[in-house]
Amino acid sequence: MKFTYFKFKNFKGIGEQRLDLTKSANSNIFTLVGLNESGKTTILEAINFFSHKPESLDVLELDSYSVDDIHNLIPINKRDNFNDIISIEVGLELSDDDIVDVKKEISKKSEIKVTECSRKFTYTQVYHFKNSVHEPDKNQNLWTFYAKGKKKRAKKIRPLTNTENIPAHSVVKNKIPSILYFPNFLFEFPERIYLNETTENPKHQFYQKIIQDVLDSLNNDTNIKDHIIERVKSSEKNDKRNLDSLIGKMEKKMTDVIFNSWNDIFNKNINQKEIVLKPDEDDNGIFIEFSIKDDVDTYLISERSLGFRWFFVYILLTQFRKFRKSYNDAFFLFDEPASNLHPAAQSELLKSFENLPNVIYTTHSHYLINPKWLESTYVVRNRGIDYDNEAEYVASNTDVTVMKYREFASKFPSQTSYFQPILEILEYQPANLELVPKIILTEGKYDFYTFSYYQKTIKNYKIPLNFVPGTSASNLENLISLYLGWGKKFVVLLDSDEAGKKEKKRYIELFGPYVEDIIFTYEDINEKWVKFKTENLFTKKDQLNIQTENYPTETKLKKKIFNRSLQENFVSNKSIKLEKTTHDNFLLVLNYIKSKLK
Repeated sequence: MKFTYFKFKNFKGIGEQRLDLTKSANSNIFTLVGLNESGKTTILEAINFFSHKPESLDVLELDSYSVDDIHNLIPINKRDNFNDIISIEVGLELSDDDIVDVKKEISKKSEIKVTECSRKFTYTQVYHFKNSVHEPDKNQNLWTFYAKGKKKRAKKIRPLTNTENIPAHSVVKNKIPSILYFPNFLFEFPERIYLNETTENPKHQFYQKIIQDVLDSLNNDTNIKDHIIERVKSSEKNDKRNLDSLIGKMEKKMTDVIFNSWNDIFNKNINQKEIVLKPDEDDNGIFIEFSIKDDVDTYLISERSLGFRWFFVYILLTQFRKFRKSYNDAFFLFDEPASNLHPAAQSELLKSFENLPNVIYTTHSHYLINPKWLESTYVVRNRGIDYDNEAEYVASNTDVTVMKYREFASKFPSQTSYFQPILEILEYQPANLELVPKIILTEGKYDFYTFSYYQKTIKNYKIPLNFVPGTSASNLENLISLYLGWGKKFVVLLDSDEAGKKEKKRYIELFGPYVEDIIFTYEDINEKWVKFKTENLFTKKDQLNIQTENYPTETKLKKKIFNRSLQENFVSNKSIKLEKTTHDNFLLVLNYIKSKLK
């Protein structure tokens, strides 16, 4: 089973919004970007407030995890007299196996043979308020599940009644994916985890499942009760030997997973640290104690640095879960993950998300943006804030909206501050020019992206020409001076508009006859290319195809949207079929440049 969407109404600053998870093909990672106070955290809190989930993280006592008072969810501008509902609606989709289980359960409980049942359905939780006071007796759980069938001796197939569908509801509830919300990972890991089934401590019950995850990762059909608890109790030598063997395998598995991840994320080669597990018994029962062996010294987890404890708990709670036998495609919610880590570590942490079943996370950092996930990236905006005049902000005007990144970028192309992390990851990163023997200087970054896209993505050239962007046609003298001073081969390619021709003349006057043959415009390449710019290398049809590849609703060519779509295609290595005229244009320019660089 999987979630297909979340829809919220009157949840804090959210009036009525829907977060659709189905329009991104094959994506299980969803990114929320936006400015401070835009409402990104509110979106995660609303998802986490969905109550019918197999497990929660209440026992970890995470700061800002739970809602202590439901009245705090009432929108600020309605607190004076709120007579409405707060609702959370989720869309769910059954798998083929789920449908089989539903049919079996209905048949078992009501002796009805189910011939048809809905694959997609909704479940809505409704909380009623009157005079700003919650009325819990009016709370509703609304299902839209639909099925048809007939009893054994009946001839006619009919829709099942709500009562007859009750067995299906019980099956579905057990299969709903867990929602695991981590506002942070800053919580204490217990020094001892008690393993007895009779323990009433919910925190230890939670960690027992994590230890079973580690056992499941060994793929040897072991469990806590039979293979740890019973062996700790036993006085048989053979049981103690078998326990030592199992603990040794658990230690090795955890050491490999945790410290290999540490090495990848922090770019450090740690090979003298080990996870040490000590099973034992005291007055409270049988437990396992976790420690870290660092060369010759051994430390409890609680004695390690805050950064390591954060990382240890993150890996333990996420990377072993995929081995759980009752695995149900959990949804992990992360609020600004790893904001305290350095950039390289953030980028590596981002890769670890790919090992999780489903992730929704918020971020301000461009190091936590993967261009390949832009289809499943959303911009969260608070329409109650004027970010150009924040002093005028009135909390009662709060209105949180969530919109697909490309839809937002298309509708509000000038409001780039909302999706600045995305633009930063798409931006050209200057290389060390001294290491590039031959370059082509261009007016700006979009010229760089155009030629890079054609050479590397469209044609997959093994040895492409090196293009380096300036900041404008009139601002290339520093780069020209550098390359003249180094005595390196270079050429300058300018548009053949008035500005390009003007700057060509100025540079020749400034640097002398030496540059006359290496600074040229498109009109020098083809005399028909008067007032020609780099984007004109593509036919109009190709330009529109590139634009609508990522922005399908933008059927009228817009330069800014076209260039942004081309950037995204290049960064995500997405090729597109081009017309012969476009290929001919690029080949003419590239061959001309090669002749000038000889």
